[in-house]
Amino acid sequence: MFNYNVNIFQMKSKPHGIERLNEFINTNENGLSFVAIGWPGIGDLTNKSKKEIRDLLIEKYEYEGQQLANYLGAVNAFVNTVKNEDLVLISNNLDQVFVFEVGNYKYVKEYDNDIDGMCHQREANLLVILNKSDLVPELQELLRNRGTITQFKYPFEKSGLDKWLEPDNSELNFKLDDLINKSLSTLEKELLSDDAMVRINAAKEILCYAAKESK
Repeated sequence: MFNYNVNIFQMKSKPHGIERLNEFINTNENGLSFVAIGWPGIGDLTNKSKKEIRDLLIEKYEYEGQQLANYLGAVNAFVNTVKNEDLVLISNNLDQVFVFEVGNYKYVKEYDNDIDGMCHQREANLLVILNKSDLVPELQELLRNRGTITQFKYPFEKSGLDKWLEPDNSELNFKLDDLINKSLSTLEKELLSDDAMVRINAAKEILCYAAKESK
């Protein structure tokens, strides 16, 4: 059963200005990948408050005014607002939308440089790839946002993602119902058997099924 108590975010795939979507969708030996933002040089942000992140951004990048507000909002959202099991949507120029379920924030020191620039990461599991045109207007609007990361302002139910994320059991249920009907038909034929034990066992199975269905 999918967890409907999650938040949804759109996110860009260019940490530190470098396109990383291919890295985001490639999986490791555990079948998982990652998503990341830029801003190297400010260290591990685990348990850092918004104010502490603000001070680090000012010290490293000398941001001020609206620029500081925008970038602080992005970094703090990725580190503190996004939670384990939340959904991150990333779109490409082919109007495909990659839906990831993300894990907790982690700092990867080896990427804390201007060449890699993606030390702030979250482990990610790619759930599904959709066409942007298939999404509800509210999600399409979210994906048009130019910010590094933006939260969906509506409840999860408004996203319409459940029809792709919730396993579709209709085919399975149909096959199961068909199997049950065939089994009951076989048992009914066995009620006409010349063998008394066959008739008794068939009757028992039918009565047991009927008893379960009546509960």
